[in-house]
Amino acid sequence: MVCDAESVVLYAFGVAGNDAVQQATLSACRTLENMPGHSSVMFHVDVVDDTDGDNAQPKKYIGLRLQDHAHQLVLLRDCRFEDALVDFIAAVPFAATILNHFITSPYQAVNVVDSTGKILYISPTHERFFGLRKGEGYGRQAGEVIPNSRLDIVATTGKAEIAQLQDVSDGVTRIVNRIPVMRDGEVVGAIGQVLFKNSEALTQMQRSLARMKTQLEQYRRELEELRGKNEPDKRLIGDSAPMQRLRREIETVAKLDVPVLILGESGTGKELVARAIHAGGDNSIGGRPLISLNLAALPATLLESELFGYAPGAFTGGRREGQVGKLEQAEGGTLFLDEVADIPMEMQVKLLRVLEDHMVERIGSHIPRRIAFRIVAATNRDIQSLIDAGRFRLDLYYRLSGVVLRIPALEQRREEIPAFLSHFVRGFCKRNAIVAPAIASDVARYLAQLPWPGNVRQLRQKVEEALVFCDGQVLRIEDFTREEREQALIGAAPNAISKSSGRGNKGTFGPQEGRLSSGHTLRLLEYEAVQDAISHHNGNKKQAAESLGISRSYLYKVLRRDTDSQH
Repeated sequence: MVCDAESVVLYAFGVAGNDAVQQATLSACRTLENMPGHSSVMFHVDVVDDTDGDNAQPKKYIGLRLQDHAHQLVLLRDCRFEDALVDFIAAVPFAATILNHFITSPYQAVNVVDSTGKILYISPTHERFFGLRKGEGYGRQAGEVIPNSRLDIVATTGKAEIAQLQDVSDGVTRIVNRIPVMRDGEVVGAIGQVLFKNSEALTQMQRSLARMKTQLEQYRRELEELRGKNEPDKRLIGDSAPMQRLRREIETVAKLDVPVLILGESGTGKELVARAIHAGGDNSIGGRPLISLNLAALPATLLESELFGYAPGAFTGGRREGQVGKLEQAEGGTLFLDEVADIPMEMQVKLLRVLEDHMVERIGSHIPRRIAFRIVAATNRDIQSLIDAGRFRLDLYYRLSGVVLRIPALEQRREEIPAFLSHFVRGFCKRNAIVAPAIASDVARYLAQLPWPGNVRQLRQKVEEALVFCDGQVLRIEDFTREEREQALIGAAPNAISKSSGRGNKGTFGPQEGRLSSGHTLRLLEYEAVQDAISHHNGNKKQAAESLGISRSYLYKVLRRDTDSQH
């Protein structure tokens, strides 16, 4: 519908040819006069046709008005067509204002390219930022206009890139989303959207998350410490010669004010040793703290604030009241630095200074405080190799290693596996409030023959996994070999089928092939493999078990399990 400046209809066709639609549209346009500065405005139109009687339901249309000093052009669309955008505009009177906000906001402004990476739209905010005149970027490749843009790549591959850092000029970084736009299954373009105006917002979010994780970890450790006073769960397990030596060393150094460096492979229990040192010294009297910090778990940008804390107003996004660092929290107690070999070089210098004079200065503050604390550090890395490579300071090593304690690997104390087995079974069953099963006599011997590169942590995981799948009565070797056995059965079942098919039993085994490839559960595959093997060996279960590489008792267990599931 085309009107002149006085809202006189000059041309109208299609749905706008209806008099009632024209009058309702003109009425809606007049209400837009209270919105100065809008040359293009979307609005909705409700039309009641008097010819439909008293119970007539209004028909809804979406209008788009474009105007200049002499004419108005109004485009109408029937809302009966299913379209989320149309529904949104029809439902929200200020929809145009919201859409305009998304397009122009510096925090959510969008840039749009077509499937070839040519710019179709660039937000006014970005035009000003890049020094472009209005519309100057249209039709140009995104990379020519926006530094380091990958919108053309996303439009080509159809793969979204979420929360990516993008350097848009010297010293200016944005965090952006690049999202492909699909229509009828084809990529027709891509949208670039600012997720954070600058990387400081992301750093603030990381800092808040790290702070919450640190606090949660501290609460967890304190709770475990309270429980550990009355639970044998937290004690060092084993009476082998290496463990007896380690206990004597812990008892000796616990009462002395010397730094301790704990060396041991991953999973050997370095944190337990640190707790034992703290508990055996005077630090544990009166609830003096054991403060732990995993140096490998924090990005370098947050490590300094976690260790030293920061003063109020030290940086944007920090707590208004500032934050106490781990060094201050450990006053009068023990600071345990786990994975100390992973500390960045620039932080090694600052940590060395603190260990020399015990003077701690928060970030943003110029007032140092003397803090009395004991340092216990741990690592699974070869520190000497790091020193030789120039990645760890020799003087820091000397400060940390007043006494060096070495934890033996599980490989060096296999005789303690039975004690660990019983300990982990009791602990798991107590946590889950279930009755502990009996342990078959050959389980400990079987576990002692296996390699344990993950040490005690790996052994615990295997024991707890076996407990999940055991029958609740007896923990057997079969419960530890579930994964290997299922892999073998998956391969064995098609072989059994193939053998039987070769004997002419197509009617019996033909359907099984289809079932095995249909994605059934591993338990069903186990049962089918056992049934096939029994049939192949004419009902001889001993031979069937031998052909599958399992014990006859486990074969009966598979058959019994399926029978039980049917009831």
